[in-house]
Amino acid sequence: MRQIYIFIVFVLTAYAGSAQVQTIRKNCGDLENASILQANRTYTFSNSPSGFGLRQEFPKNPYRASFVFKEEQNTVWFLMPITSNGTLTFEITPKSPKDDFDWMIYKYTYKLRNEIARDVARPLRSNISRNDGTVSGKTGMRDGFQNNYAVAGPGRSFSKPLDVRKGDTLAIIVDNIYDKGSGFSLTTNLSYKIPLLATIKGKVIGADTKLPLSGAKIICEDDSTGMLLSQTTVNANGDYTISAPLNRPVNLVARHPDYIFATEDLEIAQKSETVNFNLLPVVTGNKAVMFNIHFARNQDLILANSNPDINRLVEFLNAHPQFDIRIVGHTNNNPFEDPRFLQKLSFNRAIAVKKRLILGGIPEDRLACMGLGGKTPITQSKVYKEAMKNLRVEIELKLREMVESE
Repeated sequence: MRQIYIFIVFVLTAYAGSAQVQTIRKNCGDLENASILQANRTYTFSNSPSGFGLRQEFPKNPYRASFVFKEEQNTVWFLMPITSNGTLTFEITPKSPKDDFDWMIYKYTYKLRNEIARDVARPLRSNISRNDGTVSGKTGMRDGFQNNYAVAGPGRSFSKPLDVRKGDTLAIIVDNIYDKGSGFSLTTNLSYKIPLLATIKGKVIGADTKLPLSGAKIICEDDSTGMLLSQTTVNANGDYTISAPLNRPVNLVARHPDYIFATEDLEIAQKSETVNFNLLPVVTGNKAVMFNIHFARNQDLILANSNPDINRLVEFLNAHPQFDIRIVGHTNNNPFEDPRFLQKLSFNRAIAVKKRLILGGIPEDRLACMGLGGKTPITQSKVYKEAMKNLRVEIELKLREMVESE
C-alpha cells in the first residue's frame, strides 16, 4: 500500500471552511480570562477586542523594549496548549484591512502575570509593525521569514515560525490599535507528519429512518493530540472511505446537521477496518456520549486532547439554540473507592465541562449538571480499553422552555 503522509498545514485549508463564528468575550483582555486556542483550527470572530479588560497589563511606557507593546489598547488573550512537538505558524486576517493588529507570544507559566507586571517578561515572538494594505492587513508567523520580532513602524507583517514542544502552553495577546474593529479570523498551524497507512470504510445512516445520511462529514483525529488527520464526505449511498494511521489511537467522528454527532475510539492494527454509524436525530431525550472528553486521573481537570469534542459541542449548541442540555458525569465502578467520592468526582467533572462551554459562549441557563459516579456502567468488561468507556460524559437534550415576554 502506498504510504500517505498527513501534513497538518495542508489539511487545515479544507477544515477551515467550517469554522464557527464566535464573539470575543468580555474581559478577555486580561490574561486570567484567556480563551483557549487549539492547533490546526480557524477561529472567526464577529467583533474585534474592545478595551483592555479589567486591568491594563501593558500601561503606556515609551521606554519599553521595541518589540513589546508600548501601550495595551484593544486586546484579547488566548492560551494554546501544545500537544505535539512541531513548528507553529499562525495568521490573523482582519475583516477590514484598515484594522491594525499587533501581537505577542509568550511561554505561559504561573509566573507570567507577575513578570509582565514587572516589565521583565520577554515574548518568544512579536509583531507590532504598521498595517500593510498590500497583504490586506494580515499578520502572524509564516514560513519564509527569519525575524523573531517586527517593531513599530513600516516593516515585515510576519515573523518567523516557532518551534514548540509537547506539554508547553503559549500565551498569545492580540491588540487592535484602532477602536471598534470589524472582526477577524485567526488560523493556527502545527505541522508534523503521521503516515496514514490504513483505510476505514463504513456506512452512516439515521437511527430513526434507517436511510443513508448523504453529505455527513467523517473526521479522523489523533487521540493523543486532538489534531485533524483526515476528513471526507459520505456519498449518496451512505458510504465513506477515509485514511488513518496504523497502531495509533484515533477518534473517528461522524457529523450531520440534523443529527447528534458520534465519536468512535479506534486503534487500527490492520490495513482496513469497517466502522458504521447510526446517528440519533436532534430530539428531546436523545443524548451524545462524549468518550473523548478526558480528565486527569481522579481529578476534574480536563485534558488538552478533549478540546475537539468540547468545540464540537459548542458548535452543536450554537446550531440548535432551541435545546438545553444536562451534562452527566460518569466514573468507573471501582470497588476500592468510596462511592461518595466517585459521585462527587463525576459531578465535578460535569461542572468542569459546563465551565468550558460557558467560556465558549454558551449561556449558563442552558446547562444543567449531574454526577452518577459508577452507578450506570455501559460495559462490565474487564478489558482495560473497553472498561475505560465507563469514564464518560453524556449530554442529554431537552427542548428549551420559551418564556413569553410581558
